[in-house]
Amino acid sequence: MATKQGIVNDIRQNYGVMLNVTEATKALGFSDKRAAMRFLEGIPRCDMGREKKYLASDIAKRIYERMEP
Repeated sequence: MATKQGIVNDIRQNYGVMLNVTEATKALGFSDKRAAMRFLEGIPRCDMGREKKYLASDIAKRIYERMEP
């Protein structure tokens, strides 16, 4: 089973420290941005003008929480 830190490292290596919605959609493997937005709902974000960015560590935490044991 993957560790939370391993997930963070993978996301950072491929997408950087902060991801916009398009990058998060790709990182999560979704084909639809709306599905990614539902997954990201409740995760703190930084509003940078028109773009919203999420920390890789917060996304990794959500992935880890939803993984089956």
